[in-house]
Amino acid sequence: MWFYVNGRFVEDEAAKISVTDHSFLYGDGCFEGIGVCEGRVLHLDEHVTRLFKSARLLRMEVPVSWADLRALILETAARNGMDRRPMGYLRPLLSRGAGPLGLKYSNKLGPATLVIIPQLGDRRIAYTGEIETLSAVFSSYQRPGPGSLDARIKANNYLTYILAFLEAQDRGADVAILRDPAGYIAEGHAMNVFCVPQEPLALAGITRRNVIATARRIGYECIETSLTRYDLVAADEVFVTSSLEAIAAIASIDGEPLPAPIPGPITREVRAAYVSAAIETGIPVPGWAPRQVA
Repeated sequence: MWFYVNGRFVEDEAAKISVTDHSFLYGDGCFEGIGVCEGRVLHLDEHVTRLFKSARLLRMEVPVSWADLRALILETAARNGMDRRPMGYLRPLLSRGAGPLGLKYSNKLGPATLVIIPQLGDRRIAYTGEIETLSAVFSSYQRPGPGSLDARIKANNYLTYILAFLEAQDRGADVAILRDPAGYIAEGHAMNVFCVPQEPLALAGITRRNVIATARRIGYECIETSLTRYDLVAADEVFVTSSLEAIAAIASIDGEPLPAPIPGPITREVRAAYVSAAIETGIPVPGWAPRQVA
């Protein structure tokens, strides 16, 4: 596979960064997770824009322009043959850079580290086939409040969500549902949470935003409000959204089954309309041929 690393494309064995990079040392950076389905990069412009917003709020300078990053993501997809594959995944990741150990050096590091990591094969981008059906539990971990790192920044440090996921796995569930410090539903461990007839106040996920737009386009009212555990457990349907899952149905919460059928009719209708629109509006991956040297 081909990776982009700090200004050049390299193959697997050369895709390396310094062990003193502050993303490795402290999780100091931000990233995006971008799906590729049927040769199209999904919601590309929105992902690039969010990465630049995250970088600005983290006081980092992206070493390339918006247009150049967009082109580099497409070239990474092309070099890895994603125009000919049913699905793929791309992760542009930005770090503050490498330098001495210690937070006091955070404003004295070298240039920012920028990489684009492709993934092929094992990772399913669930935009095709049957809707996945998952089980969920409420986590003992909380999403940090707005007085800490703003949740709209897709930061590299995912420890809260990793621990929540591991806790859910220990309890035999697929999804951990986190609450905020006030006790309201915040999100899944790596996805946004929806329920029917209501939808919670959630993070500014790109798939979430497009699912809401799709639901409204096909005639459903979407209300963004603060929800409690009761609202989810008493709902007719619950589903989660992410760049990887697209829309996946929740079948049970804390071991209590939700009403049949699973997936429910609204989940199926919204998912079908969303997937069709996402693929239709996706950016085609260009073909790639190595340059011939005379």
